[in-house]
Amino acid sequence: MREIASRKSHVKTIATLAAAAVLSLSILAACGGGGGGSSSSSSSGTTSTTTGAAATTLTGTVAVGSALAGATVTVTGANGVSVTTTTDASGNYSVSIAGLTAPFVIVATDPTGAHSALVSVVASLPSNSSAPVVANVTTLTSAVAALLTSSGNPLELVSSTKLSALVTTSTVQGAVSKLNTLIAPILSANGISSSAFDPIGGAFAANQTGADAVIDAVTLTTDASGGCQLVSSANSGNGVSLSSNTNVNTITPLSAPPVAVSVFATLTTELSQCLAGTSSACSQAIDASYLDNGFTSFTAAHTALASTGVTVGLPQPLQFFTTSGGTQKALVIVPYKTSSGGRGFELTTVQQLSSGSWDIIGNQQPFNVTITSFLARRQFVDSTDQPFSRFESGIAIRIPAGAAGTPNPASLAAASVTGPGINGTVFLVPRNGTGNDLLALTSTAQSSAPTGNATTSSNTNLYRWSWQSMLGASSTFVPGTSNLGFYTPSPIDVSTVSPFATYTVTFFDSTGTQIGSAFSVVNPTVAFPSSSGFFTPWPSLTPDTIANVLTPGGSESGAQATADLAWSTVFGGFAVNFGPLVTKAQVLGVPGTAASSTAAVEGWVKAPASFSSTGQYSATVTAGVDQSGTQECTSSCSFPALQSGGSRSVELYWPAGVASFYDIWTVRD
Repeated sequence: MREIASRKSHVKTIATLAAAAVLSLSILAACGGGGGGSSSSSSSGTTSTTTGAAATTLTGTVAVGSALAGATVTVTGANGVSVTTTTDASGNYSVSIAGLTAPFVIVATDPTGAHSALVSVVASLPSNSSAPVVANVTTLTSAVAALLTSSGNPLELVSSTKLSALVTTSTVQGAVSKLNTLIAPILSANGISSSAFDPIGGAFAANQTGADAVIDAVTLTTDASGGCQLVSSANSGNGVSLSSNTNVNTITPLSAPPVAVSVFATLTTELSQCLAGTSSACSQAIDASYLDNGFTSFTAAHTALASTGVTVGLPQPLQFFTTSGGTQKALVIVPYKTSSGGRGFELTTVQQLSSGSWDIIGNQQPFNVTITSFLARRQFVDSTDQPFSRFESGIAIRIPAGAAGTPNPASLAAASVTGPGINGTVFLVPRNGTGNDLLALTSTAQSSAPTGNATTSSNTNLYRWSWQSMLGASSTFVPGTSNLGFYTPSPIDVSTVSPFATYTVTFFDSTGTQIGSAFSVVNPTVAFPSSSGFFTPWPSLTPDTIANVLTPGGSESGAQATADLAWSTVFGGFAVNFGPLVTKAQVLGVPGTAASSTAAVEGWVKAPASFSSTGQYSATVTAGVDQSGTQECTSSCSFPALQSGGSRSVELYWPAGVASFYDIWTVRD
């Protein structure tokens, strides 16, 4: 899904950012996550004075949308010492903090990789009790942590210097008070006093009522500055940016959703019975008019849920909305667990029936198109391009090539997309390489649909509207005419692109004739600014991988049927794994001038499905295998040798919620 970058048409030198910023920026993570269910029975340790650290255990529950089982929980003290544990099946954790000095920051990573890291804090320990101190780790505690920082990024607190300076009894009390003011209508709707609510240590049951319903009602997303904003599913387009500078006296509190998540309990039961083979339950759970990305079958649209032994959880609403006809609908994430313990989620749309019950209606799109926000880090290995290493953001436009038996027509030869943030109209056509089943954007801007079965060598479906030079990069990139098919002429103000932006998509055949009617596609994610790249914990390829795969003359730089990759998610000088769980890895090779073929060859592989306690991972990528695992080569094929005029890229991919992240290394010989 990654193009090899064009040569730059224009450069200008920029000053290198201050080295002092490197550490603080390297340990931050983009916001993400949702509501959740958890329970605890002890009071918070955030308001006690510290005259003696009698308590030696932290305990709590990790939750986002539902309790997170198997989450990695890392507690770091102000003395820089860290301890790590894992949550149980109910999302609960307990860990000894002997040897750690208060205050503490607690970081939890989702084992599915579906959500960004969650954060909580404890300012001090009680001096008169040895009982475990409760520190839940949820969306709300992450919001509290964000309110303690000037950047709005809660993982800034991982720095022992920042932790000691920013996390005190009074500052945490102040941040909790700010949060409770911001969510006062949601607290009130659930029978909770905003003056008494303790999101870190307060006791609540995982039953979608009370405090649990409050967590279910809100989501943390990235704001236009790269920090965090808190939104309610009642109106996800009206978020509140969080930082120590947030003035709650000038902000309208977030509205409560029209219904509680508990209304989906019956639907969850019906869907579970349907997936287990009860046809009558299917007619209750799935609407007769169901249509989702061109699929009329729910299990065909969501194949991950069709496997034997899959259990589904309570749908998590991202956004409630009302149709012109007055029907209440919601865009939801349906979490699931496989029989082998794997976890994931599926995105769909539900609606409320006249009886008051809910069923699944789908997004009603006639064809298979998905548009989501993305954030990428592009690093160049060769000395010529290295000064242009940068962060990029925009939208990922996923349109599978048409074929008989699939929602997209076999005659699909081109597609156009217009909407917020796009400069005019962009067009996507089939790729001229192998190993990828998605249409790609044309390299140059087009005024009309390409005809004659046109293909593109851009090798990307990512449309970029924001970019920012990385720390240490000496020059900045300006797109030229050869890549304005997938770049805006200059970076845009991403705050002008609202959450849940709607795009118009049109399909064409090889003669340029429109196929069917144009249709709307909603982006269920917020628009990232490229500066969010500074606040994201990016993985790192190992030096051996760069030397072997991405260096001319390396042991795997020749024509290879496979490529061996290894990477680490331990970074910033911390022996702690805060990095994301990479779900797919890709290698892309473009032939050099001495090659007999000009076609690029890609290869994809699913990355390890579970977190490594060491943060070290590896995978072998086979040439010609696309994202679905299909070998597209009609005979044996290889990644082209890295030779004069050629290039090669390695990409690590992972989702955070519905958004997509790409970490790319590119070399050109």
